[in-house]
Amino acid sequence: MQIKQLNAYLIHWPFTLAVSHSLAENTATDNIVVAMVDDRGHVGYGEGVPRSYVTGETLEGSLRGLERELAPVVLGASLEPEQALGWLEERAGSQTMDRHPAAACAVETALLDLAGQALQQPVSALIADQPPEPVTYSAVIPLLPREMLPAILQQTKQMRIKQVKVKVQRQGAAELVAQAREILGPEAHLRVDANGAWSAAEAVEAIQAMASSRVEAVEQPVAKEDLEGMARVAAAVDPLVLADESMCTMADARHLVQAHATNGFNLRLSKCGGPARTNSLLKMAAQEGQACMLGCQVGELGLLSAMGRHFASVHKELIYLEGCLTRFFMDRDLIRQDITFGPGGLAGPLTGAGLGVEVDPAVLNGSLVFSLT
Repeated sequence: MQIKQLNAYLIHWPFTLAVSHSLAENTATDNIVVAMVDDRGHVGYGEGVPRSYVTGETLEGSLRGLERELAPVVLGASLEPEQALGWLEERAGSQTMDRHPAAACAVETALLDLAGQALQQPVSALIADQPPEPVTYSAVIPLLPREMLPAILQQTKQMRIKQVKVKVQRQGAAELVAQAREILGPEAHLRVDANGAWSAAEAVEAIQAMASSRVEAVEQPVAKEDLEGMARVAAAVDPLVLADESMCTMADARHLVQAHATNGFNLRLSKCGGPARTNSLLKMAAQEGQACMLGCQVGELGLLSAMGRHFASVHKELIYLEGCLTRFFMDRDLIRQDITFGPGGLAGPLTGAGLGVEVDPAVLNGSLVFSLT
């Protein structure tokens, strides 16, 4: 297949519910959407979500990198569909991917969408040799006013979702988690995400105070650059300590392992630079005895959610899965299908060719940033 055209769109949509944590308060999402047209007239779509507080990339820098560094690699290029996974990094180089992970994710996803259409196979078949299986999603509880929390937790319980992540801040974490445990009941698998809110000493104290709430894992307890503090926490507490903001690239992952700073990684397709890089991180983690979960960026829409579904459906070793949350926080989506998980967090594989979802062209009206041929 040969790439003839690349269109870049910027989606700026408000959340119906502000999504807050210790690093940011998000009231709207800014997502990059890539549409690539091949020589048969087929269109492949991809999505990336730049978040400066996670990867350091800005929205403007991501779009500039897409236009000046990634698009020239792709436009006019010919590749066999079977080569789509990892093709972009081979041509663009790892440093470019490090600088622009969200844009790279959008481009690689669009390539995989085109490749799947050409082969009449779902993207999952291009990611791994394993047959896709149903997946189980977690609920993610953002920082909320205390009076709103019981209603959200009750909704989670009514949906029979057993894996629940609760966002916490510097003060009051143990009390918040105790409230979640009381409402959700003894069968819930609870974990917390501090987004770097604590010092190492504060983290150890807070996590130990949660012992009666039976927390299984703690994400990013200290600032992302504080690997020494992460190591102190990991050595002192029983729950798994998972790195998120600290782990975006392979170099980050190796530094964490060398520092004995973590028990596992929160992989996110957009922050890691796309499915191929996320695959490599998952393989490295297995070799180093690190657990992995697949998380999602705040504000992911249907294309990135679909990519996450494909990835998770062929990687059953993932201990937790987040995503497909669009319709909980937004009043619209890029795709016509509703791929939100059902009761219990359960969702089946996507089986259509490529991503297996259909973009509604009307939602892209007025959002074109550039078009290259």
